[in-house]
Amino acid sequence: MAESKAAWDQVGQEFRALGRQVKQHYEESRPEKPGAPLRGALVDKEDGEGTAEPRAEGPTTERRKVDDALQKLTESLDQAFSAIGDAVRDPQVGEQTKKAATSLSDALTATFAEASERFRKK
Repeated sequence: MAESKAAWDQVGQEFRALGRQVKQHYEESRPEKPGAPLRGALVDKEDGEGTAEPRAEGPTTERRKVDDALQKLTESLDQAFSAIGDAVRDPQVGEQTKKAATSLSDALTATFAEASERFRKK
């Protein structure tokens, strides 16, 4: 039991390290300053006269808002997938991915070996 627990602890460590590397690639691909809203963030804007009163909205205004939201979503997804693509091409991320996969395989092997041993004893 101790061997498989240690192996699964190692899996957690390796995947956390991999997650940090992918996160770093994503954050490096963002043009915004830290703390700035995401490029795809939806925010309410004041009308052209500087008042916060709601405007009368017709179908075209609503359609424009939907189109803007979809465009921002598309841009955000593009940015995220670009960062993932960059991370995949990074040799360090590749090495960490191999370590994570190896640790997962080792943990599964240890778990099945312990389970098999328990069944043999019964």
